[in-house]
Amino acid sequence: MTADDVARQFRGQTVVIAASGPSLLQADLERVRAAGLPLVVCNDAHRFMVAEQLRQVGRAAETVILEPLGRNTAPAVAVAALQATADGDDPLLLVLPSDHVIQPDAALHAAAAAAAPVAGNGSLVTFGVTPTRPETGYGYIRCGAAAAPGVFRVDRFVEKPALAEAERLLSDGGCTWNSGIFLWSAATFLKTMATHLPEHWQCLQEIRPALGTPDEAAILDRVFPLIPRVSVDVGVLERAADVYMIPATFSWDDVGAWNAIGRILPPDESGNAVVGRHTGRDSQGCIIYATTRHVATIGLRDIVVVETPEGILVCPKARAQEVKDLVRTMREKTP
Repeated sequence: MTADDVARQFRGQTVVIAASGPSLLQADLERVRAAGLPLVVCNDAHRFMVAEQLRQVGRAAETVILEPLGRNTAPAVAVAALQATADGDDPLLLVLPSDHVIQPDAALHAAAAAAAPVAGNGSLVTFGVTPTRPETGYGYIRCGAAAAPGVFRVDRFVEKPALAEAERLLSDGGCTWNSGIFLWSAATFLKTMATHLPEHWQCLQEIRPALGTPDEAAILDRVFPLIPRVSVDVGVLERAADVYMIPATFSWDDVGAWNAIGRILPPDESGNAVVGRHTGRDSQGCIIYATTRHVATIGLRDIVVVETPEGILVCPKARAQEVKDLVRTMREKTP
């Protein structure tokens, strides 16, 4: 994650939205400080940024594993699990992304404590967040019967539904947002990977002996690009049988699209979330991000305007989730 509270990709450039306080990565590091040294997985391109983030909060990492390129979350978590079991141990792994806002930390600690016995018995545990809107950018969990007080069997996962389906999920009830926060033993996760993702597992077996050795970087550079992209949710959780959900009592927001900025940064007198220089006339409910130039708006409602040296983005807040696809199209057209 970047040095400040939000980082998104726009035409390949890391866009940073400054806010007071620690970065999202630093907030994650702080909320698990009592658990000991964290294990960090990040892209090789972010190695110095992550090292500086660790230094700023006085945190050392047990290990920093550098991915030569992103292959989504399942390979990243699997490599972390391999590292965690390298000495023959089988610790419980609390998997935390660094692109979310959580409050208060104590509620996350309580949820993790409630999940620990379930994970310790060899199950995979996810944390579900009560939906507050029909969000199309999040995954959903349809809950089954209670297996114990506060512990529910997962019936199925719904990955980023269309608006009509998201509205139906909310009206039907019995669903939560998938927070992307997980708890399981390292060995349990690896066993599940081997069962359901054998092609990935074969690649991981080549990586395992190199971790922590002088050959680690070279092996990762050679093998990691061969691993198919797949998320933990799609590749593992949707296929595994023994998956449980514990309801989150903490507030949570996934900072995965520009419209999330409006939920995080305090609005100005017109309800606009602004970073940089902006002068508006009759513009309300907008998100304005300006890096180098002064942005002026007239008569806008619920619009995202992003100005960076790489380009300018203008879109309705309701369609901010489409930016990722737009960036992919731009890259394909760029020689």
